[in-house]
Amino acid sequence: MKALFLNIILLIVAVSAPAQIRPVESLPIAVNYSKTIHLIFPSAVKYSQAVTDFVAVDNPENVPHILRIKANSKSFSKQTTVSVATEGGFFYSFNVSYADSLEQTNYFLPGMTSINPDTVFINEVSQTHLIAPEKVIYIDYGDTCINVSKAENTENIIRMIARTGSVQQFPKQTNVSFATESGRFFTFNVDYRDKPDAFVYEVGEKKPEKKANVILTDNIIPAGERDDVMNRVYNARRQIFNKGIVRNKIVFSLNNLHIYDNLLLFTFEIENKSRLPYDIDYIRYYIVDRKTAKLTASQEVDQQALFSENYAPRIEGNDKMKYVIAFDKFTIPDDKFFRIEINEKNGGRHVLFDLENSDIVNVSEL
Repeated sequence: MKALFLNIILLIVAVSAPAQIRPVESLPIAVNYSKTIHLIFPSAVKYSQAVTDFVAVDNPENVPHILRIKANSKSFSKQTTVSVATEGGFFYSFNVSYADSLEQTNYFLPGMTSINPDTVFINEVSQTHLIAPEKVIYIDYGDTCINVSKAENTENIIRMIARTGSVQQFPKQTNVSFATESGRFFTFNVDYRDKPDAFVYEVGEKKPEKKANVILTDNIIPAGERDDVMNRVYNARRQIFNKGIVRNKIVFSLNNLHIYDNLLLFTFEIENKSRLPYDIDYIRYYIVDRKTAKLTASQEVDQQALFSENYAPRIEGNDKMKYVIAFDKFTIPDDKFFRIEINEKNGGRHVLFDLENSDIVNVSEL
């Protein structure tokens, strides 16, 4: 009898006790291999985690309130999850699936609203430029079939071009996104067209006529000092002899690395030991994870050059070129590389090499 009475009491307690856990709804998003998904939060991301390696998740340092997600392969069948915690103690969970076609590539939290992106058309023989309304601090592109960078000596102009040899492999569509210093976010679909209708696009509100819309960076080094600084860097005695690569009779090396105020000044040399001229399609400077075996655009962070001196896109046979390129001062985590990559135009003599953080911090003062 006592046992029955005790069981009844336990049953009543179990029925009346409040639940200790309750399910939290996960938000659905789709990803694919040719576009980057951006999640824009109201505060800085403090924690992010993908459960599987189906997707790459990254929180760029210069835009702490933005998380970018991208598929690591061209298809995956199972649904996976991504978890995020932001400043202020908010927690988000996302159910992530693969889709060949994406209706949305950006989500503003907490309401999951989106920008409906316009489409920009590009080709491989002409550069297309986006003029942002203010200084650009972050750029992302969804596929490595395009080359995207900030135009040298400017703060608000983004240039894009389809990479030579990628036309046949160009995806149905990719995307380009960027953020400005005030925190504004912009995104566009990018598609290939033999003859684009336009090559310059002004982003944001239309500016009054005659108002300057290009933000220059010429004041990084005062005009009276720039020539002297560049001459001293260019003519400095070579100090680095073990950083570079030799391939297909192309020698690409780092000669010196100097610091001047808050600028890192790299002196590179490209020597063409063949009789054939070497025409450069592009040179990329980007940070990449050491552990990544198969790279996607979302796992690469381009370093935007501020300006360069003595650079030429063509090196004649049995000739060489030495040039200086400037970046804002930066360092990299020990689990990443700073990669410099040259692609030959209409050719296959592509070369690249990596620098470690120890190489960068071992900089020489000018």
